[in-house]
Amino acid sequence: MYDSEEFELLANSWRSDTRATTRDNEECAAQVDSDGRSSKDGFGEHFAVGLTLLRRIRRIGRVLRAARARLGLWSIGLIAGKLAAEMVYYYAGMLPSEFYRVLGDRDSAAFGPLLARCVAVVAVAGACRALLDYASGVLGVAMRHALTQNTQARYLRRGRLYAVASGCIDNPDQRIAQDIERLARSAADVLSELLLAPFLVAYYTVRCWTLAGVFGPVAIYAYFIVGATATQYVMAPIVRYVVAQEKAEGDFRFHHVRVRECAESIAFYGGETAERERANAALTQVVDTQYRVLWRQLGLGLLTQVFSYMGSTVSYVVIAVPIFLGSYDGLSGAELSSVISRNAFVSLYLIYRFSVIIEQAKRVVELAGYAARVVQLWEEHDRADASTDACDVACAAADSAISAVELSVITPRGMVLVSNLNVHVSAGESLVVTGPPGSGKTSLLRAFCGLWRPARGEVRVPQAGVFFLPQAPYIAGGSLREQLSYPGEWGGCTRSCSDTEASRLLAIVGLAHIIRRAGNMDRSWLVQEWLQMLSPGEQQKLSIARVLFWRPPFAALDEATSALDAAAEAVLYRALSYAAITVISVSHHDGLNAFHKRHLALDGHGGFTLDSI
Repeated sequence: MYDSEEFELLANSWRSDTRATTRDNEECAAQVDSDGRSSKDGFGEHFAVGLTLLRRIRRIGRVLRAARARLGLWSIGLIAGKLAAEMVYYYAGMLPSEFYRVLGDRDSAAFGPLLARCVAVVAVAGACRALLDYASGVLGVAMRHALTQNTQARYLRRGRLYAVASGCIDNPDQRIAQDIERLARSAADVLSELLLAPFLVAYYTVRCWTLAGVFGPVAIYAYFIVGATATQYVMAPIVRYVVAQEKAEGDFRFHHVRVRECAESIAFYGGETAERERANAALTQVVDTQYRVLWRQLGLGLLTQVFSYMGSTVSYVVIAVPIFLGSYDGLSGAELSSVISRNAFVSLYLIYRFSVIIEQAKRVVELAGYAARVVQLWEEHDRADASTDACDVACAAADSAISAVELSVITPRGMVLVSNLNVHVSAGESLVVTGPPGSGKTSLLRAFCGLWRPARGEVRVPQAGVFFLPQAPYIAGGSLREQLSYPGEWGGCTRSCSDTEASRLLAIVGLAHIIRRAGNMDRSWLVQEWLQMLSPGEQQKLSIARVLFWRPPFAALDEATSALDAAAEAVLYRALSYAAITVISVSHHDGLNAFHKRHLALDGHGGFTLDSI
């Protein structure tokens, strides 16, 4: 039980944390609002189809050009294939007029060769369509590869991953794994239809003018302008709902990933019902956004389909005007049928090209939504780069010590954890950090390792950095050898673990039996298989083996042995000491004091005491 003074102190802490949380939410909301989204529904003109979309496409284009992939080659191939296909389509479109003439003249001798030509042309046209689909698909895959590689290069960089993953951007994993793929596929589909659209429109405009006079192209252009204006008006509000749907899909998937990762803990708690309710709530959000998107796409679909089918009626008007004005009075019935067929094809194809442009509206809406989510992630990278660069300036390099000078650490929610800390940790002078929960022990290690920028003061660390072990060990997929040598490169050095060294390290930390369990040093296992194979304590021992493999001058251990008993902890800390690794430990176990020279105690209100042990 708490006495009155302790209860008041606890209540004040709760109120302070609530105010800080509110400030944090307001700061994230302000940052989101500054991006252009409205505070009411989270979306606004920031996602409109217009200059914003063009700016994003321009940035995506710069990334694709910088990638120097074979995008240009595939684009040229797509254009060349499209030109060849259009020539075949035009030739095929002229064949009906010849059939009208041959059948009208009852010319049986010319019918056979004409039929053979028609079969050949249709076969070539089908082959061209299939090759175009293939080229468009390959272009989409190449674009996805280039965009994803660029994004991963920025996301998975030292000092950037944590900043972006802990920032205000939602579901960066979905944006990388799914939204980029959909963006590339949509862009390839749109490009395959729109690359030659201006040239085809110009060519068939001239042909229509030649066959039907000025009235033909004027009527078709007026029809297109009306349809394009109406389509732009209808599709503009849809983009934000596409973005909302992608966010809901990401949240839903993340919930199930989290349930899978924490299945054992949920089962221990008996929390299946609670998780099912949360999953159903996330599913409801996904379905509701899908319904909203479908409802708003209904109007766009009605408009585009009516515009497409109404084109045939417009083509009849275009053909009828010169006929009723007497332009073809001197032609026989068969010749007039042939002219009508040619006019109908040219007029309908010009209308079709305009219809294709209009029908791309739905794809452009999806493209705008995906582009918004991808470029937002890049903009978060830009902010992380600026923040991390500032942090790099604040963290000066030292030769053989870690020191904090007038260091103040404040959480993103505004809570003061440490104020005006001065501490110098030389080689061999290990430091243990203690304090009540939430007092800032882990946050102090984040500042020492460069993950958090100090509010005031500076941190000086060795040039190679500090090797950090979290309380929850990170287990990667791969072989046992790769587990020991993870991350494969550290402190500017790349190393591989030999069989002899691996056996020695595993024996030191008490994991010699793992070699037999894993099969051999090089058999690859999935992450979930490793998690089933290793207990929490064995995972922590494996993490200590990594430290012993890399032998950094300094290591920060955030309760990295909390799942072990005192005897096992003593063995691991003794091994670290023999390896001349100076540690900064966060621990609640008094038995570890023997392996440290000094003790830093945080009080949870910004104060601290620093004593020798």
